[in-house]
Amino acid sequence: MSSFEDFVDVEGLDPAERERLRRVHELLLEAGPPPELPASLDRPPTAVTGPRVLAFPARRRLAAALVLAAALAAAAFGGGYAVGHHGGGGSTTVREATLSGQNAFASLRVSAPDAGDNWPIKVHVSGLPKLAGEGSYYELFVSRNGKPSLPCGGFKVRATGATTVTFTVPYEVDKTTTWVLTAVGGHNAWPGRVVMTQA
Repeated sequence: MSSFEDFVDVEGLDPAERERLRRVHELLLEAGPPPELPASLDRPPTAVTGPRVLAFPARRRLAAALVLAAALAAAAFGGGYAVGHHGGGGSTTVREATLSGQNAFASLRVSAPDAGDNWPIKVHVSGLPKLAGEGSYYELFVSRNGKPSLPCGGFKVRATGATTVTFTVPYEVDKTTTWVLTAVGGHNAWPGRVVMTQA
C-alpha cells in the first residue's frame, strides 16, 4: 500500500498542515473509488431534441393570443396616459390657440416644458399658399400688440394639403401669450408680412 508521502510533497510544510493533509488523504481512502458509470450514460445521445411545444387546440391558441393582445394594448394605453398626464417631459397640453387669415387656419398646442425648461409647440396649418422664391417661408412669432416679437420657428408648405410642424422655445408660455404668423422672403423682409393672427 502506498504511503501518504508518495502522493503529497510534504517538504517545507509545518507539522499542523502536514497532519491536515494526511487526514484528508485518509478520508479519501476510506471513501473508496467512485461508482461505475451506468451503461445508459456510457455514450452521448445520438440526437438532441428541442424544447417541447405544448399542443393547444386552435381555439385555445386564438383565445390566448387575443388575451395577450388585449393586455399589451391596455399596457400601451395606460403607459401613454401616464406619460401624457403626469409630467412626461412636455407631453401635457398647457395651452391651445387658433390663428386665422385669409382662407387659412392654424391650430397651436403648447406642451409642458421639458427638463431643460424648453416649451414644445405643435402647429397644424391649412390653407396657406406655397410661397414663391427659394428663400421664402413662414415664421411663427409670439406677438406683442399684434406685431411679431419673439420667434418660434420657420417652415415651408406644399402647394396643397396641410402642414404640421413642431418647435421648441426657451421662453415661458402663459395664458396671456399670443402669436402671429408671417410670410418672410421676397419683398417681405424680416420679420415678414403678417398673414395670420390669433383668433
